[in-house]
Amino acid sequence: MSTPRKRGPKRTLSEERVTETALALVDREGGAALSVRRVALELGVRPNALYTYVPDRAGLERALVEWVMLQADLAHLDGPARAWRSRIRDYALALRTALLDHPAVAPLLMTAPMDGPAALAVGERLIAAFEDAGLTGKAPARACWVLIVYVVGAVALDVAETDGTLPLASEDDRVAQRRERFAFVPAEDWPRTAASTGTMAEWVTERQFAWGLDRVLAGLAG
Repeated sequence: MSTPRKRGPKRTLSEERVTETALALVDREGGAALSVRRVALELGVRPNALYTYVPDRAGLERALVEWVMLQADLAHLDGPARAWRSRIRDYALALRTALLDHPAVAPLLMTAPMDGPAALAVGERLIAAFEDAGLTGKAPARACWVLIVYVVGAVALDVAETDGTLPLASEDDRVAQRRERFAFVPAEDWPRTAASTGTMAEWVTERQFAWGLDRVLAGLAG
């Protein structure tokens, strides 16, 4: 009589596992690789097995946006023990880091609906922080929009100069590459641009992002 073969532990699907697999895929191959069929292939299941968790590519995009937004600690925004500007600044810098850690996700924030629990939690805290700044009426929600547009737009422009996969070149290497590209600008035709190429090469840096962020926040408080 043969001994029954022992089965290994059953690997079940979950929303978390689907999201992690999708994230690993886009980190490795970029956003163009994202699809229900491709994620199912990575998981070793049929595509219809994923429909319980994500109905389509848009659902995958929404899940990735939610996951990455959770990587920026919402505690940065909690207050009002700390000044509103410090809270928002710290969160914006943390969100930039989280997006650059998963560069293929950054462009998705421009197309995926930001209406999941994580996105709503961020919006709620940002609005509260802008209220602490003295904004009233529609202004806190409008200021929230301005801030998100600044963060997402800045990161998307940074990522646009890469193939969107990991690992990204270091900040110093990307600045050096930009300097090389700007070297062709003829000073006799474009004197101001040619004189500014060193600064323009640094547009992809955290210090440039922070410089702009401080001025956005100063304007919103005005």
